[in-house]
Amino acid sequence: MHLMNKNKSIKILYITSTLKKSGPTNQLLSLIKHLNRKIYKPIILTLSPEASDSGMEDFKKNGVILYSLRLSRIKGLFYAKNRLSKLINELKPDIIHTQGIRADSLMASCHLNIPWVLTSHNYPIQDYTMKYGKIKGSLISTKHLSSIRKCKNIIACSRTIGNQLATHGIKSIAIVNGVETDNTGLINKVKGLEEPVFITVGNLIPRKNTSFVIKAFNIYKESDKKGSLIILGGGVEYNKLKQLANKNPHIVFKGMVPDVKHYLFFSNYFISASLSEGMPYAVLEALSSGLPVILSDIPSHLEISKECTHCCEIFSLSKGIEDLIKIMLQVENVFTKKSREDALRVINNVFSAKVMAEKYQNVYSSVVRQ
Repeated sequence: MHLMNKNKSIKILYITSTLKKSGPTNQLLSLIKHLNRKIYKPIILTLSPEASDSGMEDFKKNGVILYSLRLSRIKGLFYAKNRLSKLINELKPDIIHTQGIRADSLMASCHLNIPWVLTSHNYPIQDYTMKYGKIKGSLISTKHLSSIRKCKNIIACSRTIGNQLATHGIKSIAIVNGVETDNTGLINKVKGLEEPVFITVGNLIPRKNTSFVIKAFNIYKESDKKGSLIILGGGVEYNKLKQLANKNPHIVFKGMVPDVKHYLFFSNYFISASLSEGMPYAVLEALSSGLPVILSDIPSHLEISKECTHCCEIFSLSKGIEDLIKIMLQVENVFTKKSREDALRVINNVFSAKVMAEKYQNVYSSVVRQ
């Protein structure tokens, strides 16, 4: 049993590959912001050096102590385990919390007698097969699932992920991702763009299926409809998608931006055509900005839609772009003034960072008593 001094703060060592700005990093930041600092002391360890799109400064601003092994993926195979063990002996954390295949696999290999919490943000088989191909993706997902099984305290970022892990005999607790509910500065004005403004946010990779949205928007515009499409994010498909947009002046690529909410605030509708997600932070952030969302019919999106009365519309990927185009052509009738109110209600009641953090703290309180 792990014994705790009641007067001592509980040190939580969060281990992640890097603090690259992404859904899991944003979720971690939201969790830490809402921790009860009288009880919990967060410390972050990254495994690799930070890139230019790091969110490290955001964590520093919230008083988080940061360490880094600063190892490349190759060097990490040889040195990470030993260096992690030394750092843990120095810091003496009460709980270790990992996220991501590198952190999960490293912790699984260390066999430490410290309570370990793991958050699963994806379904490995589906995600890695899309990213790396069938053979390599299958090998990587098998490794990740093996590491996950070694953890006794597994948290799924959505009920969808929890159900998918259960098909492999892995038990988890579902704590859905949460976002900030501060809507200071929320406006409904478009600056220099033809309304309505559609927006899609995410890494420009095949899994996000951004080409689907561009194709639909191009046909939507051929119907002499007004409107613009903002695309936020960077990735391997950036140039390909730019070509697909075919210099359409109403499709605006902004790349990686420091403040996504700035663009959400003056957009009208959010679109995601993703092929697979855990619990998409971008969708939740759009809802928290009061945006109605138009989502593909994947399980995690359907999970969100069940909580929404007026602010979510689902289209079928199997029916092709026509189903999305149909919604876009009728969007002003599909969504009403109640849609923005409903979006904010869903975030405040179901997907708030505060609610998420309370549930995580219940888990932390439980594992330190084991």
